[in-house]
Amino acid sequence: MVDVAHIIPRPPDDPPPPPSRWRRWLAGGLAVAVVAGGGLWVWKPWRSVELPRSACWSALSKDDLKPLAGPYGKAFEPVPHARIRTPTEPDEPQVRSTDCHVRWQVDGETGRFLLMVQVVPAWDGVDADRARDTAEHHAVADLDFGPGAVGLASGDLSHRVRLYVRCDFPVPASDKPDQKAPQYLRVEVGNDPVAGASPAESRQAYADVALKIARVAAAEYQCANEVRLPAAAPAVPELPKEQADG
Repeated sequence: MVDVAHIIPRPPDDPPPPPSRWRRWLAGGLAVAVVAGGGLWVWKPWRSVELPRSACWSALSKDDLKPLAGPYGKAFEPVPHARIRTPTEPDEPQVRSTDCHVRWQVDGETGRFLLMVQVVPAWDGVDADRARDTAEHHAVADLDFGPGAVGLASGDLSHRVRLYVRCDFPVPASDKPDQKAPQYLRVEVGNDPVAGASPAESRQAYADVALKIARVAAAEYQCANEVRLPAAAPAVPELPKEQADG
C-alpha cells in the first residue's frame, strides 16, 4: 500500500514548519563568529608592541620605553653597549659608547628612532646650549632637577631634554688643551615622533630617561664630588615647536 501522506504536497497556505534545533544552533554560532571576528579585526592582537627587556647600557626597562611607543610595532637596540664611554676610558667601541639608539620598526620599516641618547662632557656649557636653541628659534624651558643638576627642555622637532649633572671628573689634557675641564656631564635625550604615541607622555618620558641615564653616567664618570640628583624628574611643559621671529 502506498503512503499517501508522503506524496501529497503541503498546501501553500499552510504555515512553514518550525526550524530544526540544529539550524538554530548553526545561526547562533555564525552570529558569535561574526561578532568575535569583528572584535579581533578592531583589536588586532597579532599587531602588538614588542619592547626590549633592557636598553641603553642596561639603564632602561620596558616601562621606560613604553610611553614612547606607538599602538603596535617593535623596538630594538641595533648595537648594544655594556658601558658608557668616558674621557678617561680606553677606546673600546665594542664595550663602551657615548650614544644609544633604540629603533622603532613597523611593518618591516625601521626608519625611525624610538629613542636617541648621548652622554658627553658638557664642553660648551648650559648657557651656550640654551643660546644655540634660541638662535635656531626653538623654545626652551628650564627644568628643576635640584641644586646638583640643570635641565633644559627644547621645542625642536624631537622635543629633546638635556640634563647637566655637576661632576668633577678628570679629562686628558690632549682632549681640549685650550679649555678648562667642564663642570658638567651632559645627558641628551630625544627621538623621532612615533605615530600613536602621546606627546605629553613622551615629553615626560625623556626627562625620566635622562635622570635614569644620569645616575649610571655619574657612576661611570667617577665624579669626585657628591652627585646630587632628585628622586623623580620634574614635569616637562608643552613647548611650541618654533618661536616666532621677533
